[in-house]
Amino acid sequence: MRAIVASGAVIIVMALAAGVTAERHVDLTVRLYNTADIPAPELVGARRTAASILSDAELNVIFRHCGRPKRPADPATPCDTPLQLSEVVVRIIAAPEFNTSLDPEAYGVTYVVKETNRGWLATVFSDRIEAAATRVGIDAGTLLGRVMAHEVGHLLLGRGYHGEAGIMRAEWSDERLGRSGDAWRFSKLEVAKIHH
Repeated sequence: MRAIVASGAVIIVMALAAGVTAERHVDLTVRLYNTADIPAPELVGARRTAASILSDAELNVIFRHCGRPKRPADPATPCDTPLQLSEVVVRIIAAPEFNTSLDPEAYGVTYVVKETNRGWLATVFSDRIEAAATRVGIDAGTLLGRVMAHEVGHLLLGRGYHGEAGIMRAEWSDERLGRSGDAWRFSKLEVAKIHH
């Protein structure tokens, strides 16, 4: 009888936890600046990939495209307003040619405020991502989305954070780039830290 009651209690706790998880999803707006002129189909693939990875971390991602040329008579866009706490910026650029502080293998960088251990600006390098995707034989939009999700992870998880596995792993070898599934997900601990 105790085993049945204990099993029933476990099932109730699991159901309650599932309900809490379903309600934990929070909105995260990503202001996306495509200054590298990534083609629309590739950008759609990148957004889809990043949104899927971030959704697994219980984030509802809303992409806001920014940086389009405006005419003086155009009204202000939502990109002109100050960033809210639930917003970050991702800009897509070509890697700077001469930057001694930048790792020549890096696909992106983030800027995290030391005092708050949180950031708002991530930069991803389209030329390096494109070269790696071609070299490994994977879709460039998919790899771009993975890098975007990784860098947003840095903004939310803090300065210098890297996980032992998954999307937040520090080293992305060519062999690893060809993998799919859990190789590109946040761990449960990372999800908890993001929501903390």
